[in-house]
Amino acid sequence: MSLFADIRRRFDLRPAKSLNLAGSPARIRPEASSESAQDPIEQPRGRREPHGTAGTDHSAYLAIAEALRDGADVVPASDEVGRRLATDGVSLVEALDGLSALYRSIAGGEPAFDAVRALSSSWAEASLVYLHSLSCEDPLTGLSSLAHLRSRLGELYREAEFRGTSVPQTHALVVVEPLNPAGTSPFERELRLVDVAECLRIVFCGGDVLGRVGSHRAAALVGREPNLPEQVATVRALITQWRLDTDVPQLARIWIEGLPGSDAMAGRLLDELTRP
Repeated sequence: MSLFADIRRRFDLRPAKSLNLAGSPARIRPEASSESAQDPIEQPRGRREPHGTAGTDHSAYLAIAEALRDGADVVPASDEVGRRLATDGVSLVEALDGLSALYRSIAGGEPAFDAVRALSSSWAEASLVYLHSLSCEDPLTGLSSLAHLRSRLGELYREAEFRGTSVPQTHALVVVEPLNPAGTSPFERELRLVDVAECLRIVFCGGDVLGRVGSHRAAALVGREPNLPEQVATVRALITQWRLDTDVPQLARIWIEGLPGSDAMAGRLLDELTRP
């Protein structure tokens, strides 16, 4: 059994719906069903249509097709195609399926190993570039992600162990949970979190980490300064009167959450705070 055949055999064990590992949104390209019905030759699949429906994009593999027909080196073309497919949001499984279909329709056999390696390598490289470009902040509220907040907590515990200090004595979480009335839409809840984030930034404007904890809470990882209770009171006052276009006070639960003695327990605390 060839290497590529073995790869395809392993991928045949995947779930019916393959994962989009690249993570970027796919572009929309409508296809005419009558065209595919009249063409009995299996065509390479290049992109994923909306709602997870696989679509055919002949142009995605054009560079490889031209190299095959001209008898040229397929490695540069495969490298280009792999990068393009990853950018378009095509999973590696789909990309290899398309490459296989292309080779069968033009060369009558399985893809060359060099083509498979070049396409896979460039796909992985482009996907990593995309993943590394992702921000650790929520784009709407500007609050740090839960993962970033958890990572910063871990750094504090490691630092405390090295210095012989205690995180529960030096730091705490200020947790804010907007109290939304019945019938509040998800969009209105998001707007309330935007307001909360702005109020937290006004009061905790130093090096404190302001993070989103689940879908309905925000938290500030702050130092236990003597004026912390006054800062919390200021946050409460700001949130209550933040929207000047309404006479209804913007209610919210605000409290100081003590941190546990270990990093592992702090992670469990964050998990609890993310629950409704």
